[in-house]
Amino acid sequence: MISNFEKALNRDEFPAYFRGAGIYFTKDPDWGTQLHIINWQGLCGFLKTQKSPEPILANAFKKYVATINNTVEDANDLLENIGCYYMRKKIPALAANGFDLIRDLSRNEKQIISNSMGFLRQELNKANNAQDIELYNRRMTKLLNDGGPTNLENL
Repeated sequence: MISNFEKALNRDEFPAYFRGAGIYFTKDPDWGTQLHIINWQGLCGFLKTQKSPEPILANAFKKYVATINNTVEDANDLLENIGCYYMRKKIPALAANGFDLIRDLSRNEKQIISNSMGFLRQELNKANNAQDIELYNRRMTKLLNDGGPTNLENL
């Protein structure tokens, strides 16, 4: 059986894959939203079978990052994907040879991420929804605890 990541690889549809759009949508049974971790599990399963998984993942993620816009939806999807990547301690193929998906990006790609994360924080503060702000803070704390960058707004 071919994984969704392999489909995205064959079709060059990484932005849709990382957003969970179209055939790559995996519904969270509780909330009805995209459940990014399921896509990452499929991605990891595929990468484990590859001799050089790092360039495959890096290329896929760069194609996705290049399409990020300053919208709350894009920023939330990006933060979810980054958080899923840093759960990598469980999947050695995602950190082989000192590889770090976010820290190894180009300056331009890091700037896109930083701008998106700054935009998300500003929008959350503007909306002043305590529940959304708390969720954001918990996601950032988990990201740090999992070894992610200390400041996504200033990569």
